[in-house]
Amino acid sequence: MTDVDSGSRTADSGPEPFPAGVRLEDPGLVRAWTRGATAALRREREAIDRVNVFPVADADTGTNLYLTLREGDRAVVGAPADATGPQLLATLARAALLGAYGNSGVILSEWLRGLAVAARHGGGAADLLGRAATSARSAVAQPAEGTILTAADAAASAARAVESASVRDLGAGRPHDAGLLPVVTAAAAAARTAARASRDELDDLRTAGVLDAGALGLVLVLDALVVAAAGVSEADGSMESVNLDQLLDPASAPLVSAAAVSGVPGAGAPADEAGGVGPHGAGAGAGALELMFVLTRPVEAAFDTASDTVASGLRAALGKVGDSVVVVGGDAGTGTGVWQAHVHTDHLDQALAIAVDASAAGSLSQVHVRHLEAVTQHQWGVVAATSAPVLAAELAHAGAVVLLTGGLDSTVEELTADDVGRVVASTGARQVLLLGVPDGPADVQAHTDVGELVTVPTPTDVHAVVALAALGTLLPVGLLDEPGDAPGTDARAIVDEALAGLTVTTVRADAAVDALRGAAGPATTVVTALLDADVPDGLPDRLAATLAERTPEAELVVLATGRPGDGVCLGTEEEHA
Repeated sequence: MTDVDSGSRTADSGPEPFPAGVRLEDPGLVRAWTRGATAALRREREAIDRVNVFPVADADTGTNLYLTLREGDRAVVGAPADATGPQLLATLARAALLGAYGNSGVILSEWLRGLAVAARHGGGAADLLGRAATSARSAVAQPAEGTILTAADAAASAARAVESASVRDLGAGRPHDAGLLPVVTAAAAAARTAARASRDELDDLRTAGVLDAGALGLVLVLDALVVAAAGVSEADGSMESVNLDQLLDPASAPLVSAAAVSGVPGAGAPADEAGGVGPHGAGAGAGALELMFVLTRPVEAAFDTASDTVASGLRAALGKVGDSVVVVGGDAGTGTGVWQAHVHTDHLDQALAIAVDASAAGSLSQVHVRHLEAVTQHQWGVVAATSAPVLAAELAHAGAVVLLTGGLDSTVEELTADDVGRVVASTGARQVLLLGVPDGPADVQAHTDVGELVTVPTPTDVHAVVALAALGTLLPVGLLDEPGDAPGTDARAIVDEALAGLTVTTVRADAAVDALRGAAGPATTVVTALLDADVPDGLPDRLAATLAERTPEAELVVLATGRPGDGVCLGTEEEHA
């Protein structure tokens, strides 16, 4: 059983604790905590990824929690030196919300937002942790017990109990203030107990023999708060390391192998030997695609009414087309609300329509789509940008993380290097190909710690389709870098070879047949036709008949883009030396 032990620390094991009267929102404490929690998640991301089976066994919870908090930490580091604690917590929460990844990352960002809201209104540590737990739970359309939400609730309850006991003592004439350290220590211990019990609360966890990955991540975050409250030297940045002390509890049943949990073939026990737990085993849910987007729009009414109405409306609407629905965010007191939405769905078009409807008075940004079976750790990752909303699903199924840059009946904000960098980091790959991404590696590299970025010139969506087809269906499986393999796969060489024989023609629908007749020849092997939303219904059949006349052995691939208009993009591939 995965465990964290903060209770074993002694008072003389490090620097002196903060004064008894210090509050959780003390600026020095916030900076120290954020730094320590980010470092802890960075160290333990792989260990947490290995036990990730709920809500989907996609082995990325640790990575998503780390990437989410890393964005918050960067913002706190860049905040003015004289920023107050509540200002720092607000900065932390906003950056985490905008940088949130995955179900767990979005929930963590809302937990942080709850802290920030409570700090703005004043209150003790128990008040902050209580509001954080309430906010996180309310953000999830269908909360499940035995998860990060249960751990957050347990932490809040324990904090309230310690503060209540302190108040009773004061009332009895015994002047005793519990102080911050006992409160947060009790909170971390309660979260750890909840994480230990999670395997008995969720069938998916019981089947796989693991604890909840999200709950373990929150334990690390709270444990870092204990360490910060116990004492940190701002001068040299020294802080006791926060680690997952052990992956296995000798007294408990062994965990299944990482391969069995993630469903990766070729290593350890097959997924079906772990009770069917895999990317689409028990608990995987109905949605094969993960959609996330950021919504920005004015909020005209009070924070707790208009803001919450937007979030609850999105949760209800997305819950009709998918599962694992989480919507976080709201108004930060500026009159403009920012929300991050997350859903697993098999109906991407309907989910995007919901996003468009919600953004009627505002804009969308960071709209990205990934296939949940294509997120296991691997050598190469692919990030593809497109303005074709329907084609996004095809690109995601082929293994890319897709950034939507337009094609929606809504304002989609221009991609930034920071946006691309976040998605690059979320692939979990050591090397990443960028397809159709406007910013080059130098701009994006500054926003991610991936080993190598390679930009592939893809002036049209056909180039991206052909590139991904050359890499193989489900890219992470096709290019998995097995131990002992040398040298690694050269994805760039594979793509270059495929694109070398590609000719692309863009025409209106009424000229598409003639364009194909002129482009196809004896050496043609594959023609890819991307059709916008308003082309005539019979066009695919006419294109197929024309290609059969010109080159009977050639293959025709027809894909819809979902973009408005009657444009047709034809990609002709030919045999070449």
